[in-house]
Amino acid sequence: MSGNIHQYRTALEAELAPKLAERGLLVAPHWSDDEVLMFAGQVDAAPGVAASVYVIVEYIKGAHRLYGSASLISIDAGKVIRGLPRAARMAEWGETDLDLGLMDLTIFSDHIDPGEYDLYAMYDVAEVVDAARWFMRCVDGPVGDWLSQRDSLTKLLAQARRPRENAVNDQSPRAQLVRTTVIVSALNERLADAAGLMGWYLQTGLFSEVDSYEQATAFDAALRERFPGYAQARTLMS
Repeated sequence: MSGNIHQYRTALEAELAPKLAERGLLVAPHWSDDEVLMFAGQVDAAPGVAASVYVIVEYIKGAHRLYGSASLISIDAGKVIRGLPRAARMAEWGETDLDLGLMDLTIFSDHIDPGEYDLYAMYDVAEVVDAARWFMRCVDGPVGDWLSQRDSLTKLLAQARRPRENAVNDQSPRAQLVRTTVIVSALNERLADAAGLMGWYLQTGLFSEVDSYEQATAFDAALRERFPGYAQARTLMS
C-alpha cells in the first residue's frame, strides 16, 4: 500500500473537481480538511440553500476507504439559529453556521445495499481513478435522485413533513429539516408556507429525541419576534 490520507484526498480532488463542477458543485475549501472534501453549489429554486456532496477518506483495516454523503445546507438559516435563545434551539452536534444550517443529510449506503455504493477500498493511490468513477456513478444515480427531490423550496416544504429516512417505527419528521425550512421560507418571504409548516409540526406532537414541544414552541415564539410577517401569518392560521 502506498500514500497517506492527504495524498488520497488530493488525488480524489483532482479527479472529481472537474466532473462535479459540470454539475454545479465546486470545492468548498473553508469546509474541507485533510480527510473531508466538500463540494457545494447553490440550489437555484431555493435561494439561500446549497446542495453538497462530501468525499470522506479514512484508513481502516489496511486500506484507505472512500465514503460519500450528500446534504442540503442553509448558512443563512444557521445564522438565524445562532441568534435564537438557547431555549429555542434543539440539541445540536456542533456550533458552526454549517452545523446549525444543516437541513438534510444522506449517506451513499442509504440508497443501495452495502457494496457498490457503501465504500470503496483503495490499496494504492493509483486506484483513486476507479474510486472516483464509483463516486460519480452514485452522484449521477441514487444520490442525484435524492438531491433532485429537494431542489426547490416547494419540494423541501413537502419533504419536511415526511418521516425521517430509515427511522424504524418512528413517524417523526427530521426536526432540523422542519426548522431550517421554516426559516428559509421566512427569509424568502414565503410566510404562509413557513407558518403552515410550523403550525403542522407543533400539532403533530411527533418530536424526535433532539427536539421537544417546549423547544419547538420557544422556537416558534422566537421566530415571531424575528419575522413580524411570520408572526402575522401564524396568528391568522391559529
